[in-house]
Amino acid sequence: MNVTLRMLAVSTTLLLAACGEGTSTTQPDDDALPSVTTMPVQARDVSTMYDYVGRSEASQRVELRARVTGTLLERPFEEGGKVEAGALMFKIDPAEFEAKRDSAEADVAKAEAAVEEATKNFERYRELVARDAASVARFDEAKARDASAKAELAAAKAALRSAELNLGYTQITSPITGWTSRAHADVGNIIGPETGVLATLVQLDPIRVVFSIGEREYLIYAQRNRAGETDKLKPRIKLADDTLYEHAGTFDMIDNEVDPATGTIAIRVTFPNPDRLLVPGQFVNVVLTSETPNSRIVVPQATVQENQAGPFVLVVDAENVVEARSIKTGQRVGPDIVALEGLEAGETIIIDGIQKVRPGAKVNPSSAAPRKAANAGSK
Repeated sequence: MNVTLRMLAVSTTLLLAACGEGTSTTQPDDDALPSVTTMPVQARDVSTMYDYVGRSEASQRVELRARVTGTLLERPFEEGGKVEAGALMFKIDPAEFEAKRDSAEADVAKAEAAVEEATKNFERYRELVARDAASVARFDEAKARDASAKAELAAAKAALRSAELNLGYTQITSPITGWTSRAHADVGNIIGPETGVLATLVQLDPIRVVFSIGEREYLIYAQRNRAGETDKLKPRIKLADDTLYEHAGTFDMIDNEVDPATGTIAIRVTFPNPDRLLVPGQFVNVVLTSETPNSRIVVPQATVQENQAGPFVLVVDAENVVEARSIKTGQRVGPDIVALEGLEAGETIIIDGIQKVRPGAKVNPSSAAPRKAANAGSK
């Protein structure tokens, strides 16, 4: 009986010990908490940027057309090449037009002779009438013939000028220095006004870019500009490979009316283009950057999450407890993004291990190595 009681007591003791182990209230140490990487929120000087889609166009564009009809004798330019102002582009056979000019010159000489004779007769009858040696009627006839001869001379000279103009039109020259398109007429063909465009010339340096802003944006900018509250903006171009074009631009024109179909107003910017990197018709991103940077809160884009309420980041307080903080985001700055509202410099945000924690949880934070600031002017 005593043996049985002893065994029962031992079993009870072991059971109680086991129960005591399973119900221990000891708190876990920091090593058992989720590990996250944090960084302090920083303020940096950031240039305000506005991004628009624009299209490039030539600063000058000329379509060459024939103004007279004839056989094309020469086309001396290289298609796609550069030509200087005044260079010969197309030459039409001038023989027919030279003959018309020579004929017009002969008509002028004939008319001049007629004027000389009519003027002498008119002066002779003027003297005779003064001496009552001729009738007034004969004098009036001489006067009319003189006026008619002078009118015919004027017409002959006008015809000569027209013939000389048409002869000049047989040589089609470049009015600008620029780059040529492919030609639309070959030597030997008969060309004329009905042929259409023979070739197109464009001036590529400088080159223009046109983009549009909304009516509301324009009004806000105009009001702030009037109040002297706007920074001077510097136009840049972001190319298709996300790099910035090396040359800054200058504002060339703001249109004088809003397009009623789109509610936008066009703005034109001019850029140097010495290497012909830009060609007309390209879509480009126009980036307007303020020359006076402002201090802004900047956080890595990877830390920003979204929920139904909008963007937020995870903040760690002094007790290492996680808080979801709603923010208002602004422009991108390289791999970072501006936080316009919701954060202050010096607060701590989680940058790594976000997926392992939730708001209200306690974490084991470790500080990240200092990050090199991205260029505030990049996108």
